[in-house]
Amino acid sequence: MNSRMGQAAAAYRQAAASVHPTVAVVKLYDATLLAISQAIRAREASQFEECFIKVMRAATILRGLDHALDFAKGGAVAERLHRVYKGYIIALHLSYGKPDVVRRYRKLHDSLVELRDAWAGIAGMAAFVRQDGADAPQPRSTIEPGPRLVPEDRLDPSMFIGLTGR
Repeated sequence: MNSRMGQAAAAYRQAAASVHPTVAVVKLYDATLLAISQAIRAREASQFEECFIKVMRAATILRGLDHALDFAKGGAVAERLHRVYKGYIIALHLSYGKPDVVRRYRKLHDSLVELRDAWAGIAGMAAFVRQDGADAPQPRSTIEPGPRLVPEDRLDPSMFIGLTGR
């Protein structure tokens, strides 16, 4: 296991030990969204190294979520999440050197918010709303429906091995 994978595994063990698995998944999405937002701000400020560091952080968290999937329990949904996570990781890395990187990262960020909000709904947590430039979950009375990457009724936290303690 390489260093980054060890760091990701440690983050999941820590999250699993302190909160309910569904809440842990949402918190990991929040950390990913924060890293992407920080990468965008760094890129806009021409801080290329900082942007790269934040992109690597986001990819590491997504990789950890992917490796925590239990395909036996999650079935087709776990397979779909695996493809989604893999797609995000590839898109983060391939977008880095592009002239429209900020637009690409914003698009990735916004689509990841939808998946995060599906898990937040299951966990009874607030939806993610950007207010005054802040990238943090804020309570919101309604969530605008959009196309879901994975149907909410199929999201089961037990498909994450490392987060359920099994």
